[in-house]
Amino acid sequence: MASKGNIAFMLRFALALVTVATTMAVSCPQPDPPEPPDPPVVDTKSTERKQFESAYVEGLYLKGSCALAFDLNEFQRAVNPVRKTYRIQSDDQTRFLHVSYQGEVSAAENAEVGCEIHYRLTAGESTTLIVKLIVVKVSDEYLWLWNEFQKVGMIVQRI
Repeated sequence: MASKGNIAFMLRFALALVTVATTMAVSCPQPDPPEPPDPPVVDTKSTERKQFESAYVEGLYLKGSCALAFDLNEFQRAVNPVRKTYRIQSDDQTRFLHVSYQGEVSAAENAEVGCEIHYRLTAGESTTLIVKLIVVKVSDEYLWLWNEFQKVGMIVQRI
C-alpha cells in the first residue's frame, strides 16, 4: 500500500505534468488561417465589344458588326503619322473612313485617344463622330480601338 507521502508526491507530480502539458498546448503556434478565395472574375465586356475583339478585318465597326471593311482589291489606304490621320476609301469614293487622332496613338492596351471619325457607308449621307477610344487589342500591325458608350470600334493600321 502506498503511503500518504507517496500519494501526495504522485498528486503533485500529476499536477505538474498537467500544468506543463497545458502550458505547452497553449503556447503552440496556431495554424495560419486559410487564404480567402479569389473573388470570381466578372466579365464586364458587352456583347458588341466581344464581337469586335474577335474580328480581324481592318475597318469600321458599329455595334460590334463590321460596317466598312477594307478590301485591298476595292479600297485605298493612307496613313499620315505627321498629321495623325488614317483613311480608307473605296476606289469609286462612295464609301470611306477618315480618322483624325487628337493626340499620340499609343500601342498600349487601355490607352485612350481622342478621335474625330468621319465616315460614309453608302453614296450620299456621311457621319461625323468625336469620341474617345480605348485600345482594347494590339497586334504587330493593327490596333483595335473601341468606345463602349457609342459601341463604335475600328481596326486600324498602327501609326
